Amino acid sequence: MKKMALIGGGSVRTYYFVESLMKFYDKMDIGELCVMDNDAEKLKYFGGIAKYLAQREKSGLNVVLTDDPVEAVRGADYIVTTLRVGQDEARAKDERIALNLGLIGQETTGAGGFSYATRTIPVMLSLMELVKKYAAADAVIFNFTNPSGLVTQALYDGGYDNIIGICDNATGIKIDVAEALKVNASELKVKVYGLNHLSWANKVEFHGVDILPELMKHDGFVESFHQFQYFDRKLVRHLKEIPNGYLYYFYHRERALSNLLSAKESRGEFICRNNKEMMEELRRHDIEKEPDVCLAVYRDFMQRREGSYMQLELGGRQEAPAPFDVASLGIPALSGKEPVTEIYEGYAGVVFNYIDSVKYDRGIDLAVSVPNRGAIWGMEDDDVVEVTCTVDKRGAVPMQFSREEIAPSNLLLMQTIKRYEKLTVEAVRRKSREAAVEALTIHPLVGDYELAVKLVEAYCEHNRQWIGEWK
Repeated sequence: MKKMALIGGGSVRTYYFVESLMKFYDKMDIGELCVMDNDAEKLKYFGGIAKYLAQREKSGLNVVLTDDPVEAVRGADYIVTTLRVGQDEARAKDERIALNLGLIGQETTGAGGFSYATRTIPVMLSLMELVKKYAAADAVIFNFTNPSGLVTQALYDGGYDNIIGICDNATGIKIDVAEALKVNASELKVKVYGLNHLSWANKVEFHGVDILPELMKHDGFVESFHQFQYFDRKLVRHLKEIPNGYLYYFYHRERALSNLLSAKESRGEFICRNNKEMMEELRRHDIEKEPDVCLAVYRDFMQRREGSYMQLELGGRQEAPAPFDVASLGIPALSGKEPVTEIYEGYAGVVFNYIDSVKYDRGIDLAVSVPNRGAIWGMEDDDVVEVTCTVDKRGAVPMQFSREEIAPSNLLLMQTIKRYEKLTVEAVRRKSREAAVEALTIHPLVGDYELAVKLVEAYCEHNRQWIGEWK
């Protein structure tokens, strides 16, 4: 039986991860899940809730809790990383520093993502040394630690491989299209290219036929599709592709910034407050004696969190559009669903799909972050990109995107953000303020030298306990 380690298991998402794993662990020959976190209290509650779930179901999965990273990775075949260095408080300050300068501070695509990366990359590199020393020789690392694409780039640049950058956002496009068309996601092949949180889907193949052109010409689909709710529909029709929701910050920067500046609190501050209130309520109960009560508390607070997603940026709760008539597309084969062969349950589903497809040589398509190696025309071979891969016994094999397939404006944005990412990695490696300032100066959501200098000064001070002194 295989061993899986979940590093950063004091996360509020650990329950969801284990809930999904419970359905598939036997099929993947996983006998042990070692949940590790250096925050004893969060490990006790969030790891404890997950452990209770496995025990309640009387499964054969052994869930172990530990604060020792060596114990966690020792002999592990699969390692999932979901760290939050500095926890919620640091994230909230990342975003607030940027907002105080009139900038978007979002934790992955915004200036906050830079700050988050500076304190996270050194910790992840140290963890990779432990993995190299103690884990199974062919261990696969699934990096969900944000900013996921940038961190994955840093790990490859640091000389580590067999790392798959994962995110449920790119996979979500496929799920949303499947729900809109009333088919199973397994029936679709969605081709995604770009970077993490900066990607586009340019093909939706249904039984081998690309139906995206028909979808994009259909007013009902364009007006009602979930992924389009963030964007002006004229823009969507111009793109002729499905943009990742996080491109909202780039395509509608001023609208997003105005909404964020007028909000009473940032997204990070809301999550920090919500999680703090959750912990206060959980402390009133004994996880060993009252696990069901703790689980109910957890679910209540997580429902509040999930219901608030992107509301600040969009200026409030958005009404769900009415579903369109699938029959109006005139594609007879869209009626009826085939058996499900893929797993779609958040980032856990990405991990399990990958393991299952490698083990059984299924050849499914999965959008993950891996080195480009010629997949996307115009990007360097060592650029970590988010691209649809065929996953089989060989691992993740990126699909090819030719020059003709890549919109020039998309390529320019990808190259600019990749340059920012590589400068950020260099800044962390050299502890260089100069490289950091250059990185933020060219970032489209900053784009100003003097603002970049102020950000770097503020973030160096904010992160001093984690990054030390930068020159």
